[in-house]
Amino acid sequence: MALQALQSSGVALRKILSHFPEELSLAFAYGSGVYRQAGPNSDKNAMLDFVFTVDDPVAWHSKNLKKNRSHYSFLKILGPKIITSLQNNYGAGVYYNPLIMCDGKLIKYGVISTSILIEDLLNWNNLYIAGRLQKPVSVS
Repeated sequence: MALQALQSSGVALRKILSHFPEELSLAFAYGSGVYRQAGPNSDKNAMLDFVFTVDDPVAWHSKNLKKNRSHYSFLKILGPKIITSLQNNYGAGVYYNPLIMCDGKLIKYGVISTSILIEDLLNWNNLYIAGRLQKPVSVS
C-alpha cells in the first residue's frame, strides 16, 4: 500500500518554512505528521517533524533567535555560538526545538550543519539523520 502525503502538504510545509530564516541548504519533513499511517491509531493532528540543514549554524541560530526566541530552551541565554557548539559536538550533530506551535500545527525541528550531514551520509558516523532519510520524506 502506497503512503499518502497529507493533502496540499507541499504548500503547508512551505508556509511553515516561511517562519524561519531563509538560509537553508535543505529542509525536509518526515514521519506520521507528513505521511499518514494506516491503522486505528492514525492521528490527523500528529506532530510535523522537520530537519533544517544550514551552511552556517551560528549565523542561522542567531537569526532564528531573533525571529523565534521562544522556540529555544534556556540555552537561548547562552547564545548561538554555544547552541552550535552543543549541536556540533554532542550526540548526532542535531539541535532540536520540540513542541512548537506554527501555523496551528505542532512541529519540532532539528538543525544540522551541511558538512555534518554530508559526513554522516558518506561515512555513516551516527546514522541519525541518514536513518531518517531511509524513510519517506518530503523535501522542500
